[in-house]
Amino acid sequence: MTDDTGLRLAAGPLNAITDVPGIEVGHYTHERVRRGITAVLCKEGAAAGVSVRGSNPGTFNTDALAATATGSLVHGIGLTGGSVFGLGATAGITEWLHGKGVGATYRGALLPILAGAVIFDLALSDPSVYPTSEWGHRAAEAARTSRFARGNVGVGAGATAGKGPGCVRTKGGLGTASLLLPGGLVVGAIVVVNALGGLIHPIAGELYASAGGFDTPLLYHHVDYEPATVEARVTTNTTLGVVATNAALTKPHLIKVADLAHDGLARAMRPSHAMRDGDTIFAIAPYEGQIEPSRTTGANLTDLVGAAAADAMVLAILDAARETAGIDGWPSVAEAQTALAAKRDERR
Repeated sequence: MTDDTGLRLAAGPLNAITDVPGIEVGHYTHERVRRGITAVLCKEGAAAGVSVRGSNPGTFNTDALAATATGSLVHGIGLTGGSVFGLGATAGITEWLHGKGVGATYRGALLPILAGAVIFDLALSDPSVYPTSEWGHRAAEAARTSRFARGNVGVGAGATAGKGPGCVRTKGGLGTASLLLPGGLVVGAIVVVNALGGLIHPIAGELYASAGGFDTPLLYHHVDYEPATVEARVTTNTTLGVVATNAALTKPHLIKVADLAHDGLARAMRPSHAMRDGDTIFAIAPYEGQIEPSRTTGANLTDLVGAAAADAMVLAILDAARETAGIDGWPSVAEAQTALAAKRDERR
């Protein structure tokens, strides 16, 4: 992709968040139920910040990453399905890290620091099967620095999108991307698309992320719909993401990076950050392989990384759109676009 200056921004070798040194990703997906968990690990530790923009979040240990809190260190981020039940599953990631000797030592105790968030996916399949600590353990055990599966895997297994009135329903899922910046800097993103908003313009049939379409009104407030039906399906949302960089940024700067990364959600999903969304993005800078650019520091470095994080988030959402297969009642993006094109042809 090219930024406003015409500078060509290349993807990393893997085009994944694992292009950032020190990042490992692993999934566990249930064999029968469309539900799972994804572990994003940084075993050597990372500075971290978080930005919660949705109004219905399910998070843990995010208060410690607030600007006024003393905490800034994490050894991993857990992204999981199962709504409130998923919070318990992340304990398996913490236990696995502890078993590997990962953590901060405090008064003789080894403390792996984990933060994370959940999506609501219980309506898609059997709600009685929810994530357990064993799921978290398996996801952490599977974590690697290499390219990883996307689409209907891990936390993306039960994700859906376009549930708001006037939106195009599609199967959501997991995606990733990375960008290489001048001076050896790398920015990567991973996202699970589980949005109230849609990815596709309902008239043009184009992806918001690649074609825009923001100059035409969204049908969200102008369509006829049955309130009870809409109420039943608009409550099953929340898009989660992690952006990572090898830039030597501190927590206050990373909070701003997470804020800026939310711009990527707004570019690719319409609407985003709604009352029934819990949209949350973590920003982390692993201590392993950090770079301190000689000529770009402080606010300028934060803006550079934050702008790239927003772009990487858009690309990760596009990756999720490409990699996620449809299921009954929830078509893939490609299938939904084909159906919209057929309807347009019928009207001609």
